[in-house]
Amino acid sequence: MSQKNRKKPTASAQAKAPAGVAPVQRPRVSVGQARQDLQASGQQQGSPGMLIIALVGATLFMFFYLHVLALPQMSVLSGGLPMPDHRFSYGAADLAELDAAMDTAAHGQLNWVHKTAGVIFPLFVFACVSAVAAWSLPRGAGRWVSYAAGGLFAVVDIAENMLIESALDAGGEGAELASAFTSARWVLLVALAAWVVVIVAGKTRRLLRERKARIVQ
Repeated sequence: MSQKNRKKPTASAQAKAPAGVAPVQRPRVSVGQARQDLQASGQQQGSPGMLIIALVGATLFMFFYLHVLALPQMSVLSGGLPMPDHRFSYGAADLAELDAAMDTAAHGQLNWVHKTAGVIFPLFVFACVSAVAAWSLPRGAGRWVSYAAGGLFAVVDIAENMLIESALDAGGEGAELASAFTSARWVLLVALAAWVVVIVAGKTRRLLRERKARIVQ
């Protein structure tokens, strides 16, 4: 018989499955399984801990730039005198001496440092403290106190910059108020740094305990 005379199998014959072979079943996706898949996907894409590490790193970099690079270099323009930002306290005579040692270009350079890194750094501190508190602490008073402390530091630091500029322009007048803000700024910065270390250490211990519990189970 030639191939032209062979009959093609009918649609009903094609539809019949061979004996002993089970029909293919489509997988069923439950709501619970979908929720677990979404959670696993979110964990694979990243975690809040990566944001915390990035913010802490950026804040430390801005501290290094402002207090290790920018402000110490200003002493070259002031005859070796340190900037008020690097002192814990000072008086009108100290700022009057600094004002006399700085020319117009030096005053402009200090003003530029205060308006750039002097603003960015306290804002980074506020963002860093807030993010760490939101990640490490449960909802409640602890979080709000952390937010308020970070915001207070930012306000005090930025206001201190303006008070220093004003006192220098006035030949030292108003140095007592500027010095009070500088002292408060340092106290708040040390307290916030210690607080961040404490709550991050507590969060790390909790995560380690949870991981050990999952391994035991």
